[in-house]
Amino acid sequence: MPQFRALVQQYGDRVSFAIVVMSAKTFTAAQLQEKFNLPHIIPVVQDSALAAACGVYSTPQAVLIDRDSRLYFRGNYNRSRYCSDEKTGFARQALDGLLTGNYSLTFSPLALKAYGCQLPTCNQ
Repeated sequence: MPQFRALVQQYGDRVSFAIVVMSAKTFTAAQLQEKFNLPHIIPVVQDSALAAACGVYSTPQAVLIDRDSRLYFRGNYNRSRYCSDEKTGFARQALDGLLTGNYSLTFSPLALKAYGCQLPTCNQ
């Protein structure tokens, strides 16, 4: 979540962010925003079908969709399982590429292979 919040802070004036919850458990947007200290302006969508349509089957993953509703990037925030390795900021690189119109970016398998994990602060 710290990496996600950092991306929202850096790109929030140019990119629309949303959180898609894949859990079968129902959480309100307010519950998740409070639990993970997220800005209340970020929509929270509880829709595993949306995640599946984007090819997401485990978390954490970042998905970037361009203005024409085309999938631009689906992958990891960075190479660390808990998204804590800022040196390999794959999601940040993809955001920069999308914002500059670079549709020829390539990423290593570390960026694109989903590995899945629980959020370290989530006990429910």
